[in-house]
Amino acid sequence: MTLHPSERIPVLVVRVGARACAVPLEHVGETLRPLPISPVAGMPAFVRGMSVVRGAPTPVVDLDVLLGSGADSATRRWVTLKLGARQVALVVDGVVGLRHLEPAQLGELPPILRDAAADFIEALGTRDAEILLVLRAARLVPDDLWLTLAAEARP
Repeated sequence: MTLHPSERIPVLVVRVGARACAVPLEHVGETLRPLPISPVAGMPAFVRGMSVVRGAPTPVVDLDVLLGSGADSATRRWVTLKLGARQVALVVDGVVGLRHLEPAQLGELPPILRDAAADFIEALGTRDAEILLVLRAARLVPDDLWLTLAAEARP
């Protein structure tokens, strides 16, 4: 994420367990109530399965499991992300709202997070004195997983 020092980033802030996470608004499709999910064999634990969202088969990613808590809380909201021609639904505990982050609020990942979560977390920030994880939306579903899901969808 390369920003000009005066550029503000519009994000959607969501709550996942005790964490606040931000998704760049350019990737957000919509928020919605959970829909029925069909399981898909052989997927990582963070992929709950597939759902049909607005007529499109959509992988459902549990953000809490992806970020390492593994807790299986009751699903309250989904946030769909637009990833080029694809979309993914994120399972979150709640939607906090829209915010604009100043570049000064963002920092690089410390080495311990860089190794563990570099594929999923773009930067660390703050929001009302709380640590905010800024998500790398395009990497939430790895390319090999898209290939597996496409193969599963074929009759």
